[in-house]
Amino acid sequence: MSQMKTEITVRKDGTEEMFAAGSTPVWHRIGQRVERALTSGAALQIAGLDWKVDERPIYADIAGEMTAVTTHKSIVRRDTRDVLGVVGRKYRPVQNEEAFEWLDGLVGSRLAIYETAGSIRGGAVVWALVRLPGELRIAGTDDVVKPFILVCNSHDGSLAFRALNTAIRVVCSNTLTLAFRTAGADSIAVKHTERIHDRLIDAQEVLGLAVTQHRKFEAHMNILAERKFNRRQFDGYLDRVLGTASKQLDESGQPELSAARERIVANFDHELQRLKGVEHSAWAAFNAVSQYVDWERPTRGSVGRDRDERRLASSMFGQGADLKRRAWSTALEMSGVR
Repeated sequence: MSQMKTEITVRKDGTEEMFAAGSTPVWHRIGQRVERALTSGAALQIAGLDWKVDERPIYADIAGEMTAVTTHKSIVRRDTRDVLGVVGRKYRPVQNEEAFEWLDGLVGSRLAIYETAGSIRGGAVVWALVRLPGELRIAGTDDVVKPFILVCNSHDGSLAFRALNTAIRVVCSNTLTLAFRTAGADSIAVKHTERIHDRLIDAQEVLGLAVTQHRKFEAHMNILAERKFNRRQFDGYLDRVLGTASKQLDESGQPELSAARERIVANFDHELQRLKGVEHSAWAAFNAVSQYVDWERPTRGSVGRDRDERRLASSMFGQGADLKRRAWSTALEMSGVR
């Protein structure tokens, strides 16, 4: 998905199909702003996601005669009549309301608190971020991470229905999206086939262990915080995350860093990464990358609000999310976690 257009959907009245609660400052400049997190019904309405899709046949003009295409069909957004995608005949859509009801059933209707939700590319891709009870904390420090579940669903066949554990580091508001394309112990992926609704019921049991998985994540955070990096080790970490091309020598033989690498090096020494107990650690190194992706990474051909929207989509679904996952897995490997 990293090559797709990722603009937040804008309705005809100029409002964006997204909301963000006051406690999620990563996205405070985008979408409808609300003071507190919402329940599913309010989240659907305020985000502008209270619409449905229909399956429509496709016809081809063959020798002047309109003939039905039996191998494919179109998915049409009911309120705007926009064609969101062309999919195979076995494709089965999951409505936005169904996705939100699935989250309510997973977390519990009184516990599923929606921090943000929205759509990109005219509604082709819809997501919701739900906060789980409790918090994760690096032992003996003020470094707090709040656990979430991220659900993403497409109406154009570009993505399976996906749900994964993720987190937000409160001190710098970095979104720690650690899995997406590969379904593992802390994520699920369900293809839009004829049995998708049955499989979604089964998937609730898998992600029902979300709190347990977040405790595993908390243990990994503490391991990273204990693993200290000297400059040579941090340099090697960036070589693996960014590639050695990000560190070249100029004509005098001195290091000439890429803009990304230079910014991440500065982040590693920033006060946000020098909290007592985590300074100069693998955890600080990972968050230096995450801070760059969420707040500083350039987005091609965009400024202001458009820049924020593109950065959001990249951080959650695109190249930015890929970079953060690579930074996370590399930090774990260098800390002895396989």
